[in-house]
Amino acid sequence: MRGFAALHWIVRNRLGYRVSHATSLILTAAGCAMLASCTSTGVATGTPTVRVAPVCALFVKSSSNNPSGSVNARSDTAIVAERTDPNVFHGFTRLRRLSGPRGNPAVGFTPDTYAINEAWLRNPLAPVVFRAQAHPARRAAFNDFKASAWSINAQDASGVWSRVLAVGSANPGNEEDTAAAGALTVPQLMPVGLANPQMFACAGDRSDDNTVRTTSLFEVTVPDAASRNPGGVSFIQDLLNGDDRFVPNRPGPLIGPANPPTPRLTSPGNHARDGSVRCAMSQFEDNLATRELHMLTIDNGVLYHAMANNFSAATSGSGSTFDRFNTVSSWGDVGQALGGGFGTILSATIVASRQTAFSLFFVARSGNTHRLWHAVRYSANGGSWRPADDVLALSGGAVSGIPDPFHVAAGVCPVFGEEAVGAGPGDTELVYVMHRPDREMTGGRIVSTPRQWSVGLPGTHSPLTSLTSLMSTSSDTSRQHTLESLSLSTRPFRDDAVPPP
Repeated sequence: MRGFAALHWIVRNRLGYRVSHATSLILTAAGCAMLASCTSTGVATGTPTVRVAPVCALFVKSSSNNPSGSVNARSDTAIVAERTDPNVFHGFTRLRRLSGPRGNPAVGFTPDTYAINEAWLRNPLAPVVFRAQAHPARRAAFNDFKASAWSINAQDASGVWSRVLAVGSANPGNEEDTAAAGALTVPQLMPVGLANPQMFACAGDRSDDNTVRTTSLFEVTVPDAASRNPGGVSFIQDLLNGDDRFVPNRPGPLIGPANPPTPRLTSPGNHARDGSVRCAMSQFEDNLATRELHMLTIDNGVLYHAMANNFSAATSGSGSTFDRFNTVSSWGDVGQALGGGFGTILSATIVASRQTAFSLFFVARSGNTHRLWHAVRYSANGGSWRPADDVLALSGGAVSGIPDPFHVAAGVCPVFGEEAVGAGPGDTELVYVMHRPDREMTGGRIVSTPRQWSVGLPGTHSPLTSLTSLMSTSSDTSRQHTLESLSLSTRPFRDDAVPPP
């Protein structure tokens, strides 16, 4: 093992599945050395100096390829648009280059980014934003940057960005990763809690025995200069393998425990033991008993769902206690649970749309047409599914579907437009974007209370609107950008915000 994966694997296993605060410092310091990007900047969490005005942000990773290699041979660019323009129905401004940290500074010649994800601790008095990115990583044996890794930074209330807080990778250190493979490993940031907010992340990782790629759950802690807490990540559990790949008596400077944690966890099943899954976490206010983690994976055109709950104490093999999800369900067929008949599933995403409900969007192909479906899973009474809605039909689009395949991204955003008048700070709506590599982007909104969007179109689903023009184009075909990944989130202010003089 080499690089990021080796570092994280060694640290977490020596301590019996529990990365302490001190261990997090080791991980951060070593990761900074690898990334060559650490500064002494801390992140304060006191009274904000930048006005907090939560805004929906659209993050796009585009790339430009030139086969000749002479002009802009490879440029993986992270760009962002905020939903602040009242002059257009969708509200998004034109996409601009991302401010703050971009990509992996260790590469040096370009801030390549494979995917980006953001989330903030929803506290107006301490509006810390976490930024997760997937990017190239060095393969020491080949002296190139064809592997991939991820890193996390944070931005404080004054607009200042922290050093790299943590790094990780699903790559064993010697494999080549495409941009698409690297993008799958980007941490999916998930805030929960009200008075005591916490940030979690599902991210690409190595299994305990270092044999496969997996998705692990981490907690991300807030940097705080006042308390000299540098922030970082703490490993919680392997979501795809549970304790099935535990290695007893792991050799090293500190011998690992002989036995796995108790209660012992097994994997949710064979549909996704090796790879990446989509995650979302919810919790009703500060009630830990209601904390749930939901996962999605697609296997052979079938969409599967699994849930982790019972977040409580477990005991490591060395006798220390730590908290994790101690119950994980088996993978269940979502299409079957929703009544079937959807066809082949091509793309899906999940978002915690309420404190006790999850929204699921999935793209399905049936015959020669493609449809976008939206279903909701409620946490009450052991969990139940609301029948899926045909989004294209309800939004006034193609009732019979469309011929070309596409991907979907979704997020929970502050309400926008006419309905935002009189809305409270916690009022939200679902925003989704259908996108294709040729830069085609089409967006829509789903609101809780039906409204009259236009003549002949009342309801909870807004009309579809094109977002393609938000991305700039070039007459130079060697610089034409391809859209490779997209995400939506809410941040408390623009990423290039600066405090008032």
